[in-house]
Amino acid sequence: MMKKSLKDMNLRERFDSRGFSPMAYAKAFGVDRSTLYDVFKGNSTGTKQSNKKSGDVRKIIAQLKKDKVWIGPLPWEKKEEQ
Repeated sequence: MMKKSLKDMNLRERFDSRGFSPMAYAKAFGVDRSTLYDVFKGNSTGTKQSNKKSGDVRKIIAQLKKDKVWIGPLPWEKKEEQ
């Protein structure tokens, strides 16, 4: 079986391929594990339209970007450019 490239993987697959543990990752950055799972599912994006935990969501998405798990622009940057 051929290995997928990073661009062909979804967010959760890229996260798992880096060897991260969701529980340890969430704890290390001071967010709820459920918040991290909401980001994986696409339910939370850190924009004003998302839930009340948008500060935590933005924090975790920014960290995922630093760790090269999040590919592309940050959701709130994309909205502001339009």
